[in-house]
Amino acid sequence: MPAVRPSYSKKKEELLSIKEVDLFKDETSKKHFTSAYESNDLVLRRGIPFKLLITLSRDVVPDENFVFELRMGGRPMVHHGSLIRLPALNPVTDKENVGYKSYYTTGNTILAEFYTSGQSTSVGEWSLCMRSVLGKKRSKRLTVTDIIMLFNPWCKFDPVYMANEKWRDEYVLNEEGMQFVGNRHRISGIDWHFGQFEPVVLKTCLKLLRMENLRYSDQCNPAMVARHFSALVNSQDDDGVLEGNWSGDYEDGISPGSWNGSVEILEQYMESGEPVKYGQCWVFSGVFTTVMRCLGIPARSLTNFDSAHDTDGNLTIDYHFDMEGEPMDNDDSVWNFHVWNDVWMARPYLPEGHGGWQAIDATPQETSWGKFRCGPMSLEAIKNGKLGYDYDGAFIYAEVNASKRYWQKKMDESDEWSLVRSHDSRIGNNISTKAVGRFEREDITSQYKFAEHTPEERLSFQNARKFVRRTHEESKTEKLQQIQVVPNISSVLHFGNNLNFSVQVNNTSDKQQNVFLRVVTKVMQYNGSLVAKVSSDRFSGSIDAGSSETYHVRVSSSDYLKLLTKSGDLKVSFLGGCEDKEQESFVSQVVVDVERPTISIEVDSKLEANKSHKVKLSFTNPLKQAIQGYFKITGAGLSAASSKVVKIGANKTCNIECTATVKKLGEHRLMASFISSSVSGIRGASNIIVY
Repeated sequence: MPAVRPSYSKKKEELLSIKEVDLFKDETSKKHFTSAYESNDLVLRRGIPFKLLITLSRDVVPDENFVFELRMGGRPMVHHGSLIRLPALNPVTDKENVGYKSYYTTGNTILAEFYTSGQSTSVGEWSLCMRSVLGKKRSKRLTVTDIIMLFNPWCKFDPVYMANEKWRDEYVLNEEGMQFVGNRHRISGIDWHFGQFEPVVLKTCLKLLRMENLRYSDQCNPAMVARHFSALVNSQDDDGVLEGNWSGDYEDGISPGSWNGSVEILEQYMESGEPVKYGQCWVFSGVFTTVMRCLGIPARSLTNFDSAHDTDGNLTIDYHFDMEGEPMDNDDSVWNFHVWNDVWMARPYLPEGHGGWQAIDATPQETSWGKFRCGPMSLEAIKNGKLGYDYDGAFIYAEVNASKRYWQKKMDESDEWSLVRSHDSRIGNNISTKAVGRFEREDITSQYKFAEHTPEERLSFQNARKFVRRTHEESKTEKLQQIQVVPNISSVLHFGNNLNFSVQVNNTSDKQQNVFLRVVTKVMQYNGSLVAKVSSDRFSGSIDAGSSETYHVRVSSSDYLKLLTKSGDLKVSFLGGCEDKEQESFVSQVVVDVERPTISIEVDSKLEANKSHKVKLSFTNPLKQAIQGYFKITGAGLSAASSKVVKIGANKTCNIECTATVKKLGEHRLMASFISSSVSGIRGASNIIVY
């Protein structure tokens, strides 16, 4: 007797289609902590199951089964990590489950729950697909739904798992933060709107994931994804997001000091398809924090004051002076501050104990394996001088631990240098990040380095020296130091004021001494690069035994303002001592933070959502000339607003009223900045509650 065929035709099988899929989006988004994403797509976190109700074009017949799989890219393959088969299973509690569980099949509907790995599922765009299987017959592949998969700090199987709820709220969910700038003597906080849940941010992340041939198999590894993004947030050797500029000339773009959030930068990047002009370290760090938090990797911006840029990898920052005491150009530099990032993750390929915070930097400084990127590198390894682990340990260690060396040229035609002075504890100070749950500074220096002059710190440095090469002879002839040079200079100067200071020279010897003093004032970028020399003062004379002489220096505002309006601070270099070459000279540099005015903001402390509200802004022009520009308002859940262009007279106060609409409930920060080609870095912020 011939075999009995199934009671449905081949034609029906071929016509099988999906009529409707209920994503249970509200319920699922809440369960996956993705409700805040402003996206029409299904945004999920790996390692958390999700349910779907699938309605087919016909009823399910007896003995008909279904197979499901996740597919990524054009040619998905299992061994590439771009094809994940989801077999039927009975999930086991507290274990990784990959597959699906069918709750019921009734008529033409299927209710199923799908399980993904919290460790091996790649982040990015997936398609959930299914086939009907009846005997040896398989239907064509049907797409159930498209999915955007993220890392999952709530899942203990995910390397980015973060057990502390308050930390997750801060480092994953918080859209607002702070960057710290200035110098170690005067630290200033500026507000930054990360905005990781804005629609453009997720779109940008997905675009960047597809760039530069990141392997699908690496998209499940948070260390590789973070490293990939540290290259693409800058545009130095690819078509990344931001172009860096430390020249002081920003005429064909936006001054780095005018940005106060990441969203506008990413919107401009996606609209133009070209790198956005311009960024500096805190801007790179702010954007990097945004994309990491969007992808589900816990991230924080941090600032290292007196941050070394060691170009030759010898763990020393070498300064050179000519025979006359004038400072010379140097490849090495010490930045007043440098902002980079930490990302949180396990590092299973490193020895145990090297997970947790990992240093990573998107600012283009030096190449790593052929690209401008840096990290991730374990903070535990940095602290202990274990620089052989991936990635870029020697460079990051030098940023917080390098020594300073001051050299003076012996003869014009000679390559010989005399070591004038050295400092072993002037690098890596007051490492700062925003405190969890508060708009305050938290000092995390102890997470990066041991206290100076402790046995642990010396051992760490000895470990680190094993991984670097020495480029200077460090022997130093002992000399008498009978002349003391004591600068009396403030580390803060109000924008537009003259810089007045004195230098006291003390003769501690028992005889008269002929002394010299060189004082050079320059406008410098915060990263140590020269904008222009402002003044050079030379003093000399005789000082009796046990006596002192005070020299006065005045730097007129008219001399520095024309060089300093857009960015930068003043750096004053001192070189002084006795004309007797057998005595030790004094050398020092002082950074003077030029304080810009702050925008005053008047707004109701409680604002109703989805309504326009008046915001009053004001500040006083510190210049002795008129300036022109406009105000910009941003913030989490706030529709960005700009004022009309205004002209502000010399030393006059501008008062202007704008309107702003807020849509996200809760406590937020309203941020304002003044955009002008004449001056940058003028900003302000205010707390608001939206109900």
